[in-house]
Amino acid sequence: MFVRSKSSVRNGASYEYLQIVRSYREEGKVRQQVIASLGRRDRLIASGELDGLLRSLAKFSDHLRVVEAVRTSGLAARTARQWGPALVFGRLWEKQALPDLLLALSQERKFEFSVERATFAMALQRLCAPGSDLAGSAWVKTVEAPGFEGLALQHFYRTAAFLAGVRQDLESRLFHRDLNLFNQTLDVVFIDTTSLYCYRDTETEWRKRGYSRDHRPDLLQWVLCVAVNAQGWPIAWEFSPATLRTRRPCARWWRSCGSGFRSAGSRWWRTGA
Repeated sequence: MFVRSKSSVRNGASYEYLQIVRSYREEGKVRQQVIASLGRRDRLIASGELDGLLRSLAKFSDHLRVVEAVRTSGLAARTARQWGPALVFGRLWEKQALPDLLLALSQERKFEFSVERATFAMALQRLCAPGSDLAGSAWVKTVEAPGFEGLALQHFYRTAAFLAGVRQDLESRLFHRDLNLFNQTLDVVFIDTTSLYCYRDTETEWRKRGYSRDHRPDLLQWVLCVAVNAQGWPIAWEFSPATLRTRRPCARWWRSCGSGFRSAGSRWWRTGA
């Protein structure tokens, strides 16, 4: 049901009436039936009857009762947090068994905080609001998820250092976790490369000036190399200074991956420019 406005002309004057109308289907056609006529709109507004009717109907709605309480009782929200992304991505996170993998890799380290929760927060922040660890430590306070309330900037820094140390082991475990009877060996690897740049003035071992695919030779950049299997799933990645040809970081990754990924008959192709 809904409220419809209907105009009527009488004695040369135009009037607007409000009606409660019900829509229904009959023999495959949509029809409308007037349930009640509330009266002239100008009179309903002037007398306050329209507002009274709406308040009376709001008593039967949980949502509108909250709205009315905010208007009349001074009820106010103290904070608002996102919870949808954490629920959706959290299900994928658990499906990949990442909580168990991270727990196994960190059990010998005496962390006083949950490395798994910090890793999940960092991954979720990169997905929803890409930024630095400093930005992530502020963003995580706007998200409702178990274990997020105690995370601080130092936890992000320590987790990043920990992940750098166990990176190859984590990648190898994730790769072997998805193996089945039909993909026991890694026969084909596609390696894609792209360049990234940043707004900095000082060159480092990794950030250098060079040929820019983005037509910004004035900016420092580096090369990102991502390896995927024949099904399109990423299995590893590598960084390299932009001054090197993209073939070199690909070859370096291929040497470093060792027996953790490839078989004797493996072949790889570079797909980046």
